[in-house]
Amino acid sequence: MEIVITIFSGPVLPATLLLGVVVGWSLLAMLGAVELDMPGADLDLDIDVDVDTPTGAEAVGGLGIVTLRWLNLKEIPMVIWMGAFASIWWFTSACLWSLLDAHFFSPPGWFWSTLLVARNLAISLPITKFVTNPMKKWFITERLNSSSIVGQEGQISSLQATSEFGQVRLKTDGSPLLLNVRTDGPHLVQGTRVWLTHYDAKHRVYIVSPTTTDAPSTDSVTQE
Repeated sequence: MEIVITIFSGPVLPATLLLGVVVGWSLLAMLGAVELDMPGADLDLDIDVDVDTPTGAEAVGGLGIVTLRWLNLKEIPMVIWMGAFASIWWFTSACLWSLLDAHFFSPPGWFWSTLLVARNLAISLPITKFVTNPMKKWFITERLNSSSIVGQEGQISSLQATSEFGQVRLKTDGSPLLLNVRTDGPHLVQGTRVWLTHYDAKHRVYIVSPTTTDAPSTDSVTQE
């Protein structure tokens, strides 16, 4: 009962909700219902800012870009970063509430809850940067490799790949890449070998075709 009270207490509740969203999204991605990347994962951090005569908007935008880069959001996939951040934020919030805050702010009310949430965020963000620093070398930025990847062979890693969504695992000299893809027509099942035929820069996805004409599809699996 005490753990339930802690999880849903004012200063811990936002972290609990975020952690629940991340876990739920990851489970849906494992089932192939959604893509692994979360909405907003394609952050363009290479925005040109006029540093000689910055306007107010450019100055704020530049500061935001620097902050996102400092947090490793340029190198780490959003879903991985959010998983680390949500876990750290929740653990920090729950521990501080149980060991310290509950003795002084129970019940906390909206004012103290807001201040404690802000404090927990300020603590969790630097910890998340420290934890994700070693991960930067695990990932290759897709934008820098889009042209060289086209023409290579990969394997469908999601339960299926369609013209709407899908993912492909591509072997590299380092860690395998997980790429968001769309098919050029057929619905392909998990494990199908495919060619990356070209890169759709507008939607930031690769278009794939099966390596053989008799590749299994969801239609053929249903008929069997």
